Amino acid sequence: MQSSCLKLPILLIIVVILLSSCGQIKDNRLTSINMEKTQQKIRAAAVAGAFYPDGVMELNQQLTSFLAGKPVKNGQILALVAPHAGYSYSGKVAGQAFSKLWGKKYKTVWVIGPSHNASFSGVAVPDYTHFKTPLGKIKVSEIISKLLQKKNFQLADAVHQPEHSLEVELPFLQKTVGNFELVPLIFGNQTSLGQLKEIVATLKKYYNEDTLIVISCDFIHYGPNYGYAPFGKNFAAKVKAMDMQVVDYLVNFQTEALSDYLENTAITNDGAQVLTFLAEFLKDGQAQGKQVAYDTSGNITGDTENSVSYASLVFTKIQKSEELENQLSQEEKDYLLKLARQTLNDYYKTGKVLKVDEADIPTRLKARQGVFVTLTEKGNLRGCIGYIEPVKSINQSVIDNAISAAVDDPRFSPVTQDELKNIEIEISVLSVPKILDAPTKSRLTTLRPLVDGVVLEEGNRRSTYLPQGWEDLSDPDEFLSSLCSKGGWPQSCWTKDSVKLYTYQAEVFHE
Repeated sequence: MQSSCLKLPILLIIVVILLSSCGQIKDNRLTSINMEKTQQKIRAAAVAGAFYPDGVMELNQQLTSFLAGKPVKNGQILALVAPHAGYSYSGKVAGQAFSKLWGKKYKTVWVIGPSHNASFSGVAVPDYTHFKTPLGKIKVSEIISKLLQKKNFQLADAVHQPEHSLEVELPFLQKTVGNFELVPLIFGNQTSLGQLKEIVATLKKYYNEDTLIVISCDFIHYGPNYGYAPFGKNFAAKVKAMDMQVVDYLVNFQTEALSDYLENTAITNDGAQVLTFLAEFLKDGQAQGKQVAYDTSGNITGDTENSVSYASLVFTKIQKSEELENQLSQEEKDYLLKLARQTLNDYYKTGKVLKVDEADIPTRLKARQGVFVTLTEKGNLRGCIGYIEPVKSINQSVIDNAISAAVDDPRFSPVTQDELKNIEIEISVLSVPKILDAPTKSRLTTLRPLVDGVVLEEGNRRSTYLPQGWEDLSDPDEFLSSLCSKGGWPQSCWTKDSVKLYTYQAEVFHE
């Protein structure tokens, strides 16, 4: 009896202990969850409901309408430039850049923009753990805490909290990329070119192939409202020409020229620091840039006195091809570009074809290879002619085709001498075309966008697109259909066994 009486209290004690323990575990879990919530420091949306809709349904509908452009199906997108005005003004232009991201995944996205509320030197970095939009929260990358230990980076929540230049890009990224970690950086307007180069060196240490860079920038602000109106009423064409010069310097990664032009000429472009940063960051020869959209608020609203320009650009990684053996050195490329320029100058002055002393030609450039010369004027194609087959030396092919592109391309009127100063030269040195060893039905999946140039051939008829043609025609079906039309065939010609398909690769370089 005594022992059974002792057992009951002991059992009660054990039950109480177990219940207490369970309660303690539950309390600890709740405490952990609460601590996690209290440790989050969220940068709430500052301009939702003003620059873009604050309702999820309306925002999604608007983004869907803007994101109607075709994605880049192949090739790595390294960076975008997109405007940051209210969506009713710049949303369509921004959407043309962000739509290229459909199907792409990135671990980290750097969103970099200017400050509209503070004047300072260096980069403003926040200590928020998350940025929030109507579409949800975005986690801030741990890279931020590391940057705060570096020169030129400073903690400045007060700069970030009211700033719209980063915020308006985030819903586009949430819609296209989905999940990613954010590196939010605001560049000060007093940051020098020397500092920008130091900032590039610092950020390069944290960059990898899972990183996307988004540069947020509006272009020229023109009119009395912005204190800048040197051109009078008919300003649109002159402003566009200035904007296109900015684009030209940027896509050619001419850091110093771009910095100088933004500081002294395109002075109301608010991307002076961020665009110069991008040019410097991508100038290692691994990237190529392309403008995908351009518009102005004046065009949208009909305001003939005040206008803000919006441009979107996409930068992709240049895909190297294993078929291009014995590639040209930088010195050889520079020689050919100078040769093409001298050829055009001499031809327009004397009407004669340049003759070069054989002893002055680098040995590598005496080899026979296919060569195309492409001429552009302010980003617009002005002529493109070349030899697909290796019929002449590289040196002579450049001379021949520089002149032919200027005066013989049937798609354009001949380049005039007055235009010559605005003409830019691009040279493509080709590998030997090879027949595509694939069944006709597999042609679409065998071609490599941005790598393969394509020749269609039937009898004596030929048509070709250089690898650069994929920049405008990224879908293989669209690419081949357009190539058929160019050659005078029906658009479905590439599906016929009688039409042969050859591929080649190209080294492409420009002034």
